[in-house]
Amino acid sequence: MEQFCTHIKKGIILVVLLILCLPVMSQKPKPKKFGLADYKKFHVGYSFGLGIAGFAINPKDTYVASLTQDPLIDINLIADFRIGKFLNIRFLPGYRAASRTVGVTGPAPQNSSGLSTSWSIESTYLELPILLKYSSSRVNNIAPYLIAGFSPQFDFTGKSSFVDPNSTIPGERVATRVLKPFDFLIELGTGVDFYLATTKVAAELKFSVGMLDIFYAPTNIRPADMGKFSLYSNGIDQIFSRMVILSFHVEQSK
Repeated sequence: MEQFCTHIKKGIILVVLLILCLPVMSQKPKPKKFGLADYKKFHVGYSFGLGIAGFAINPKDTYVASLTQDPLIDINLIADFRIGKFLNIRFLPGYRAASRTVGVTGPAPQNSSGLSTSWSIESTYLELPILLKYSSSRVNNIAPYLIAGFSPQFDFTGKSSFVDPNSTIPGERVATRVLKPFDFLIELGTGVDFYLATTKVAAELKFSVGMLDIFYAPTNIRPADMGKFSLYSNGIDQIFSRMVILSFHVEQSK
């Protein structure tokens, strides 16, 4: 959670710097580019994003949890509907791939250290964000905006894997689900639209906060392998998604 807060602080600083730069960029009026983009009811486009995937983990009493946040990729289509002069509603169905490493340390027996194990968790998501976008007036060919909304997402993997010592194939890995497949995230962010001659591009910073407990104790693995996930099952109470994503959008009016 501390790392996630650090990312939020960095994002806020970036937004403040962008706002401070706008008066400098707007000193000389410039011809408006792609003016039809402000009046068309419907826009389409695509988006590519990079970010950090994390968790907020609540361990059980006497256990300690740790987290290593890893990069994620985010690829979306954009359907944008203009519902007011400065207000749009956006639907961005897409694909997201993320990995995180969770570690759990068990209670320490007397006069010895507690047992500690970590698991790399891979997730592949179908995400269906619905967002409201509130834009400012153009400053020449630049327009800052805010976004807020929600995103249901479906995790098709949510698994951790380990090398199966009983396999006839050396190095073969066995994967088991450790996260629930459905999650619901609240999303907040800010960005800047840049109007070009025939298209519009944007840089956007977005924060996603999971509202559902997605912790799933493995149940479908062989009894002989349960020991590899016993600390995970016994030491974690709840897991919530946390993500920070920097996206680049390309849109055209239709």
